[in-house]
Amino acid sequence: MGLFNFVKEAGEKLWDAVTGNANTEDQSAKLKEHLNKTGLTGIDKIDVQVVDGKAVVTGDAASQELKEKVLVAVGNVAGISGVEDKVTVAESEAESRFYTVKKGDTLSVISKEVYGNANLYNKIFEANKPNKPMLSSPDKIYPGQVLRIPQ
Repeated sequence: MGLFNFVKEAGEKLWDAVTGNANTEDQSAKLKEHLNKTGLTGIDKIDVQVVDGKAVVTGDAASQELKEKVLVAVGNVAGISGVEDKVTVAESEAESRFYTVKKGDTLSVISKEVYGNANLYNKIFEANKPNKPMLSSPDKIYPGQVLRIPQ
């Protein structure tokens, strides 16, 4: 559990993050709807609330992987500057690392940096791709996006 920081201006736009034209109830509802659209299974026991630009994620997840995907999906939304993790996991597993994409990064560059082998980029892609708003292509990453980096 903890607080994960995200780039507030980066990510999928669910509301007008610049002018703040959504109250926290609307933002919370939009984040829940967004999470439901990801196609992640087992999120029925997870709740999201927005408080001062940060998302507070609570509930129970069946796996560490699901928990991490939820945190990344919620955090990679424009207007969210951080995600407070209050999710419990049924079975404890090793935690993934998280990586914030920088200008000029590719999955191969990231793979070389974290694994020492650029050819393992597909491992990162697979850990982040199955669901919207995760990766749809290894070539579609953007600065500020946070990726799960599996062990």
